[in-house]
This record gives sequence, structure tokens and C-alpha cells, in this order.
Amino acid sequence: MSMAPWLSRGRLAVLGTGQALPGAPISTDDLIAMMAQRFGFSRTREAAAIARRLGVESRHLARNFKDQGDPARSGTANSELAAKAVQAALANAGLQPRDLAYLIGHTTTPDQPLPANVANVADRLGYDGPHVELRQACTGFANALMIAFGLVAAGSGPVAIVGSETGSFFFDPAALDSEPDQIVNMVQMGDGAGAVIVGTPEKGRPAIEAAWFGALGRDRAPGISRQHHTRRFDHDFAAIRAEGHRLFDAGQAAAALQGAPIEAAHHVIPHQVSGRIGALAAAHFALPPERMFVQADRIGNTGSAAIWIALDSVRHNAAPGQQIVILGAEASKHMYGGFAYRHA
Repeated sequence: MSMAPWLSRGRLAVLGTGQALPGAPISTDDLIAMMAQRFGFSRTREAAAIARRLGVESRHLARNFKDQGDPARSGTANSELAAKAVQAALANAGLQPRDLAYLIGHTTTPDQPLPANVANVADRLGYDGPHVELRQACTGFANALMIAFGLVAAGSGPVAIVGSETGSFFFDPAALDSEPDQIVNMVQMGDGAGAVIVGTPEKGRPAIEAAWFGALGRDRAPGISRQHHTRRFDHDFAAIRAEGHRLFDAGQAAAALQGAPIEAAHHVIPHQVSGRIGALAAAHFALPPERMFVQADRIGNTGSAAIWIALDSVRHNAAPGQQIVILGAEASKHMYGGFAYRHA
């Protein structure tokens, strides 16, 4: 029996949001053709079929794929994208790095194991304050919010949260023919960073009204994993299929506990795992498809960055008073998290 999720009640003002995507988008067809031309990839029809099932038509990549070990293009390393996203969020908030009380980062694809990626982000921002990093993917945003709720309740100033991912460096293009599960990494993932600045709630400000985080993974095989000595992600697709609906259901229940039932939300941002997730979530919850906001078809699954990028994209067109419910899920150990956002 799983434990009840952690619930953070109260409000956080959303002072600003921002995102950073590396370069122009590259279509799935062009990416597959590039792998065939440069690395002799032969399973191109299979890759195209997987991409169609996932509904990912394009993504932004920090990697040139000139060879098996090429570095990030200038300005597109993980910490560089994260710093750009925070800078965009600060500009949106009318703040400077010195105004921040804390900087929280979360990623599974850091520039290096040590020092922490967020330390590099702080350097690039010229930020001298405290920072912390979570090594967590698609629900890192939820645990970061748990920390932020506590900091703001204790009287801190503004807190920056940034999720960043450069998953294009974590598969070997030369191994695509021999390790077909890596084809999913190629056609599904995208690189990028998203950030939010939160602070003390104020009348007339958009706000995060509640957040939650829970886990269903005890004694269950991870759906996605990466060993410390490899630069690749391994998938257990059977585990993902078996647990996916349970994560949706757990998120829906947590949202209801927080007084933010998804049935009443103006928009729902589901876990941005694929371009098809909106239709799947709408059918699962018996909601109109147009209530779902999904952009993974255009930018891929950006992992740690996905929720903050989606929030930045959707909130600028939200009407006053509209509520957006975010439902995050992570296959690594079957975790779920989310929050409710109210637009001012």
C-alpha cells in the first residue's frame, strides 16, 4: 500500500517564468536522415514508425552529431541553457540575480557530476547566494516546489527554480542499430531549460496555490534508468505501460485533495512525454481534448525542463482567474507530482 502524497498548501506568487531552447528545431525526418548519413543507421523505417506513435515531429538539440563524442554547441551546455532560462524568468519578473534568496536546479543530464550543475548556473548568472540541486527528471519540479514553499514560508525573498535537460548527449548514435531501445531516446527527447521565480503571495499576482508529490515505486522495477558509468538511458517499456495509468490516477486524486480537481480546471498540463499524451490523458479522464496543453509534438520530451517550459508557454495566453492544473509523472521509480496555478 502506497503512502499518501506530500501536500504543500498555501500560495506562492509566480513572479516570472522563462525558457531557453537550443537553436532552431530539427524535424524527426531530418534527424533520422542525419543518423543514417553520418552513422550508417539502417533502421530508419522503424524509427519513423516509433516517432509517429509518439507524435513527436520536431525538437531542439544542443548537439551537432558530428561524431560520437561531440560537445555542446557554444551557449547550449546544460548549465548555459539553465542560466538563460533563469535570466528570462528574472527579466519577466523585473528582478536581478542579486534579488534571489535561493536557486534550485533539477536535471538528470548535468554538465558533469561534480561540482553540481547548479553551481555552474550560479556562476553564469553572477549569483552569489545559496543553491541546491536535485538529480531528478520529470517530477523534479514538484520536489523543488516543496523546498520553495518552506523557504518562502520562512520569510525568504524570491526563489528561482530551473529544470534543464540535454538528453541528446545520453545516447550513442553508432549503437542505434544494435540497441533498438535507444531509438526511443533519439526520436522522443528534446533539449532545453525552463524556469520560474516564486515568492511571497500578493494580491493581483498569479500564484501556485498548492503542490503535491508522491511515489508508487517501492519494489517496482524502474521504467527508465541510467547507470553512473554510462551515457545512455535504458527503458523498461513494460513497466512504463503497466504503471502509467496509476500515476495519472494518483495525480488526479492528489489534485482533488488539494482542492484543485482537474475536472474544474480551465487547462490541464499533463506530463509532456509525447505528442500523443494530450489525447491519451483526455480519454483517461473523460475530458475534452482541447482542455489539454501539450507541446511535446514540437519540442519533444524535455524531461526536467518540460513542466516549466509548458507553464511559461501557456500562462501568457491565460485569462484572469483561470486555473491550470499540472500533472507530472516520472517513470524512473514511478513518481508523480503536480500543482495548481491560478492566473491573475
